[in-house]
This record gives sequence, structure tokens and C-alpha cells, in this order.
Amino acid sequence: MDTALINLAYSFLSLVIPVIAVMVVELIRRYLGLQKMAQVNEAITNKKALALIAVRFAEQTYQDLHGEEKFNKAASWLAEQVDQYGFNVSETEIKGLIEAALRQLKDEFASEWHKQLQ
Repeated sequence: MDTALINLAYSFLSLVIPVIAVMVVELIRRYLGLQKMAQVNEAITNKKALALIAVRFAEQTYQDLHGEEKFNKAASWLAEQVDQYGFNVSETEIKGLIEAALRQLKDEFASEWHKQLQ
């Protein structure tokens, strides 16, 4: 009787332990995936903030420049900053970040201007 009970317990454990191990591995995989997504999200947020600062910097510092010259100054400053903080950014991403920052500032300015007119 005791031998049968022990064999039954071993059989049960030989089935349950692999299932628990697979579940633990899956939980770890999901946790690491969420951590990676959080890191990517934080990097994007930081890049966007730096792009806004770059555009404001170029607007304030290079008031005599216009168009592409001012854009290049903002892009140069942004490239230096992202390099300093250790982000990997391509030229097309820098262009997209600056264009998005410009659009955001223009939208905010238009909204404020519209409020003042009312």
C-alpha cells in the first residue's frame, strides 16, 4: 500500500514539475518582454523631449536662420545630445523627431493663438 502511494506521488510529481517549470519560464519570458517594451517606451519619450528642446534651442539661438539651416542646427544639436545620453538614432529618426516636435509646437501655438482671439 505504501509503495503504491509513493509510486502514485512520484508519477504525479513527474507530471506536475515539468508543467510548473514551463509556466515559470513563460512568466519570466513575458516579464522580460514587458521590461524591454518599457525601456523602448522610455527611450522614445526621452528622444521626443530632446527633440522639443532642440527645436526650441534652434528657434531661440538662431533667430537669423530660416528653413533648412535652422533645421540643420536643431538636428546637429539633437544628434550630439542623443549621442551623449547613449541613444542610437539614425538620420531619418532625427528628421522625424524634429518634424514631430515642430508640428507639436505649431499646434500648441495655433491653439493658444485661437484662444486669445476668442
